[in-house]
Amino acid sequence: MPDRPLVLQDALLSSPDGLVQQQNRLWFHFQKYPWSLDSPDTNPSSGDHQRLLQQRLVKGLPNPKLAQHLSGAFHLGLSPHIHSYYHLLTDLLPHLLAPPRYPVLVPEGWPQTFADFLCDTGFELKPLSPGVFRVDKLWIPAMGPRDWTSEKRQALLAFFEKAVPKTENHSPRKLYLSRSNAKRRHLVNEIELLPLLQQHGYELVTAETLTIPEQVQLFREATHLVAPHGAGLVNGLFMPRFARILEIRPVPESGAGCFDALFQLGWPGHEVLVPPDSGRFALPPKQLSAVLERWRREEAP
Repeated sequence: MPDRPLVLQDALLSSPDGLVQQQNRLWFHFQKYPWSLDSPDTNPSSGDHQRLLQQRLVKGLPNPKLAQHLSGAFHLGLSPHIHSYYHLLTDLLPHLLAPPRYPVLVPEGWPQTFADFLCDTGFELKPLSPGVFRVDKLWIPAMGPRDWTSEKRQALLAFFEKAVPKTENHSPRKLYLSRSNAKRRHLVNEIELLPLLQQHGYELVTAETLTIPEQVQLFREATHLVAPHGAGLVNGLFMPRFARILEIRPVPESGAGCFDALFQLGWPGHEVLVPPDSGRFALPPKQLSAVLERWRREEAP
C-alpha cells in the first residue's frame, strides 16, 4: 500500500463513504483499496480488498451529472471508518500534520469533539452533506502496510505535546475504560467486574463523554488500563512506557492485531485476555482477578 499522499486533479467523490473516482480508477478507505475498472486482472481476486470493493460497486459509482463542484484544493477526510476515534488518530491526523495545509473534507454530522479538536488546533474543515462532488484537487491520505510505525507514533506525540500541554503534579491513576454505551464489543457482564476493579483501585471512565484533550490528559496520568477491545484503547499512545495495559478481546484476532502493532512500539506491559466462551463477550471475574492479582504481586516492593 502507498506510504505517501496521492494528489488527484478533477476527482469525483462520493461523500457518504469517501469513494473517489478518477476516470477508470477508484480509491476506497483513503488509499487502502485501489481498484481498476478497465484492467480487472490487476485487481485482487480474494480477501477483504476484493470483498469490500465488490460490495461497494453494487451501490454504483458516483454520477458525474449529479456532482457539485468544489473549487480549490482539499484534503480527503472521508472514509467508511472516519467516525472512529482510532481511525482519526491513525489514518487522518498523521496525514494532516504534513504540509501543505488545505481545508479538510469531513462528513456532515461528524462527532463534534473531533471537529472541535481539529479546528482548535488550526485545521480548517469543510463538512459535506451526502452527495457527489467534483473536486479540483484532492489530497488522499496514504495507507501504509501497518497501522503504526515509530515515525507515526513520534509525529503524533510531538503534535499532542504542543496541542495539549502537559499538566504537572498529577497522581497515578488506574483506569477501566467502559464500552457500555457502544453498539458492539461491550462486556455484557461488566457490572459483575466493577466491584473487583474498584477493589484494585480502578476508576470507571467512558471515553465518549470526554473531549480529545481530556482523554489525552487522563491517559497521560494512567499507569494501569483495563479495557475491552475498541477505539478508546488508542489512548494507550499517551500512557507512560512502563504502563500495564490489559486488552480484553472477544476473539484472539479482534482488530487484526491493530493494538499489537501500536504497543509493540514501546509498551511491553500490554497483554491480551480472551474470554473462554467465544459466543458471548463475557469475562469471568476469576479470569480478570488472576491478572490483577499477578500485577499486584509483581509490583509489590
